[in-house]
Amino acid sequence: MLRVALNRSALPRRRCALPRRVQLRSFAASGYKKVLVVVKHTPYEAYTQLRLQGKAPKALRWERLLDRHESHRACVEELCAIVRREVSPSNVTVVSRDDLGRHHVEDVDLLVAVGGDGTVLSCTHFVDSQTRGGAGGRGPAVLGVNSDPTKAHERVGACAKSSDERRSYGALCFAKADNMEDLVPRVLRGELDAAIQKRHRLAVTIKGTVSETRMPPALNDVLIAHPSPGAVSRFRLDRARNDAPGVPSADHGDDEYSFNVWSSGLWVSTATGATGAMASAGGDAGVDIRSPDLQYMVREHLVGENDDIAFVRSKSHGFVDPQHHLQVRWNSQHGCVYIDGHHTRFDVELGDTVIVSSHASPLRLFSNFA
Repeated sequence: MLRVALNRSALPRRRCALPRRVQLRSFAASGYKKVLVVVKHTPYEAYTQLRLQGKAPKALRWERLLDRHESHRACVEELCAIVRREVSPSNVTVVSRDDLGRHHVEDVDLLVAVGGDGTVLSCTHFVDSQTRGGAGGRGPAVLGVNSDPTKAHERVGACAKSSDERRSYGALCFAKADNMEDLVPRVLRGELDAAIQKRHRLAVTIKGTVSETRMPPALNDVLIAHPSPGAVSRFRLDRARNDAPGVPSADHGDDEYSFNVWSSGLWVSTATGATGAMASAGGDAGVDIRSPDLQYMVREHLVGENDDIAFVRSKSHGFVDPQHHLQVRWNSQHGCVYIDGHHTRFDVELGDTVIVSSHASPLRLFSNFA
C-alpha cells in the first residue's frame, strides 16, 4: 500500500461559518473587570448543623430562619446571574465568608459582600495597604448588598412581636435584594463610581513583652475589655503625639490625658462607627462621615472617693486627631481586643500596650451617604 505524506500547510483552509443564531457575547470595555463575590452563611445553616448534633436551642423559630435563608439564597442566585451577565464569568469568583482568605482579594477590582453589615465588615479586614488590585493599586472597591433586609410589615418598632430581630440592618450596604437588579449592573459598568466614599479606618497594634501584632484595620470600632462582661477592666489610658505622620510611638503620653481607669472597657470608633455601639454607649453620633478623627469612650467608668470627678468625666470621652493616637496599657490579668464585633479578636495580658490610631489605609466603599 502506497502511503502519501500530506503537507497540511499547503492544503487550502476552510473557514468555519458560525450558525446565524450563534452570537458572540461581548462585555463592556469599561467598568470592573475582575469581581469577587463573598457570601455569608445563614443562621439557618448554622443551627441546622447544631440540630444534627443535638445541640440546637429548643426555642428556635425554624419557620423564620428558613424564610430568611430562602430570601438570602434567592438574592445570591440572582446577584451571581447579574454579575456573570455583565462581567466575563472567568473573571468572577464566588466564595463563602467563612472560607475567605487574603489570596482571594488579591488583584480584584470589586469586592461584593452579600449578606449584611457583618459580612461587609468581615470582608474589609482583608483589604489593606498591602492588597493589590483596584484603581491605582489602592485595593478593590467594596459593594455591600443586603440580602435579607427588613420587610415592610416588620417596620413597626424594634420591640414589636412581628419584628424579626435577626434580619440584616444594612447600614454599610449600598444595594439590597429589591433594588440590586437596577443598581448592580450600573455599578459594574462604572456608572456609579461617584458613590464611592473614602472611609477612614483604625490601625491597631498590640505590643507585648517579646512580640508585636498588627490587627486588621477596623472600619467601625474597636473594643478593649476583659473577656468577662462582669469583670473590671483595668488599664492606663494615654493620648500621645505621633513620632512622624502616621507613625505612633510607644512613649508615655501627654500627662494631661493620662490616667488610670477601672471600668467595663474602652470603645474606640471611626466616623463610620459613630452611629453604632459608640452612640449606644453615649458617644457623639453626629460625626461628619469624612472626619479622620477617632472617638473614644470609657465604658462605665468607676470613680473613686478621692478622684477628681470632673476631670475623670471630662476625659472619659473625647476625640483624637490624626496627629495623635491612643495608648492603652493593660493592667488586668486577662483582656481582649475586638475588631468590628466579636468575630475578630486578640487576647492581651498584663503589661501589654494597645496602640490605636486613625492611620490605617482608607477603604473605598460604595455608600448611600451624601
